[in-house]
Amino acid sequence: MKRTIWCIAWILSGLIMGGCGAGHGGQPDLGTVQEPQIPSDKNKDSENKDSGSETMKNEESDNETSDSETLDISQQETTGENAPTIGITSERKEWYTDDGETVLLTVDADKVEAAGDGFESLNTALSAQWGGLTGNYDDLLQTAGEHYDSMEEKNYFMSYHNSESVVVYRVDNHVASFCSIYDAYAGGAHNFYAFDGATFDVKSGKRLQLEDILSDTDGFYDKAVRYIIEELEENYGDGLFPEYQEVVEADTFGETPMCWYLDNTGIVIEYGLYSVAPYVTGAPSVTLPYDVFAEYLKEEYTSPCSSIIARVRENEDVSRLLGEDGKVMLVSANDEEYGASELTVVSGNSSESAGTFSQFVMGYVIKRTDGRSFLIFYCDYASDDYVTYVYEVTGGKVRACDKLDDVSFVGSYLGASEKFYLGTDELGLFMHLNVFGSYTGSMKYHLTEEGKLVQAEEIFVIDTPFELTVVKELPVTLEGVETTIPAGSVLKITGTDNAGTAYFRLDTGETGTISYVRDREQWQLLIDGVSENEYFEMLPYAG
Repeated sequence: MKRTIWCIAWILSGLIMGGCGAGHGGQPDLGTVQEPQIPSDKNKDSENKDSGSETMKNEESDNETSDSETLDISQQETTGENAPTIGITSERKEWYTDDGETVLLTVDADKVEAAGDGFESLNTALSAQWGGLTGNYDDLLQTAGEHYDSMEEKNYFMSYHNSESVVVYRVDNHVASFCSIYDAYAGGAHNFYAFDGATFDVKSGKRLQLEDILSDTDGFYDKAVRYIIEELEENYGDGLFPEYQEVVEADTFGETPMCWYLDNTGIVIEYGLYSVAPYVTGAPSVTLPYDVFAEYLKEEYTSPCSSIIARVRENEDVSRLLGEDGKVMLVSANDEEYGASELTVVSGNSSESAGTFSQFVMGYVIKRTDGRSFLIFYCDYASDDYVTYVYEVTGGKVRACDKLDDVSFVGSYLGASEKFYLGTDELGLFMHLNVFGSYTGSMKYHLTEEGKLVQAEEIFVIDTPFELTVVKELPVTLEGVETTIPAGSVLKITGTDNAGTAYFRLDTGETGTISYVRDREQWQLLIDGVSENEYFEMLPYAG
């Protein structure tokens, strides 16, 4: 685990790590993908320490609440209605050439669901909006096949892809607001992407139009157009088309309005590629702050929520919807010499440094109906060396609650695929695991009253395309019976407790477990005292 930050040449992937509207021309991070069912018959083990999971020691300081203050807050009665829990599952399908060697087309599509009492209508609306792989892709597949067949040098063929990924930006006791990104490549010099915002009433499931949240439509449009033009000019300048002002005035709130959605700080307007700027500029975005436009908006959309989950960016005050008097934010101070940033958690006049990182990646603020608010975020020390933090930021005080090493909000490491959960008391997080290869394992965590992230299940779910070929008779438990499987068998790792047991599925469909011991000195696993490398043709370890 790297803990010293060196001077780094850092290249970000906008599609995976950037937020929709997070920075200029950014794209939202992708959702996550479908989880398999895994047997869960192992007892919990304490090898969270083996996976790098640890709890922060809460040292006493003026910036932290005392134990008695924490107890008082946790015993308050419920102050309002809860927000729904959102689950996002990405489904993937691939089509190959006849020889099975080349991928012609890959399609990813998110399925979005809402859980919780009273949110049945919202769940129906979300499932209708984003139902996973429900489209017909025959025409695109045919085009990809014809393109491949026409090429003399097959190695230069770039696989076609089509994806729709959904990002949660604000979910509370009034609304659920999302931004989806469509990303496609169908030949040519580069891919094409577009945004679509969707905001729903959480009780009725109705998809809201912008007019539904406005109290003064004409006044809002007049001020918003002027504000957008000023912001685009300041942030994008010479990168804009000469006629961009006419486009803003005519099309932003026209018959086919630009993408909009709600986040923690305001109404985000996303402009499509080529609408106000060339491709190289990206998709410009502007946030219309609640504080600036409050007089034109209905109060229920800008006043403090009794319960909320919302995306957090660096250096943005997120206190308004929390109902906090002082600022609540993650302050990032860049060190240009070393390419790193110090991240400080702020609540009112209280602050605490979380540490220095190569980048802040993603965060959410959660307010629960007991009135307590938490910032949950993850950062990267360097080269996918992730750490997730939990801080309470209630009542103008900062309290460090938890820290999980090797844990992030986003999976998809080495082809892994998982399900994403987001609620006021549970989250789906992803841990980097080294068990017969490097994988990302998904796990549902409970956020306790004390702000700890506690595993809700025993097994980290792994979904990977990597197959392992057995080269030596392998001791396993197969369908509950201790046995061995012969050389030549092919299996996939499907899960692990990260404490001595790995789950697998044979290409025949049979399932079983492999018991192992971790040899930390040699950086390997042992099966009956024998190195894992002697049992498999190749193990897909990374790093």
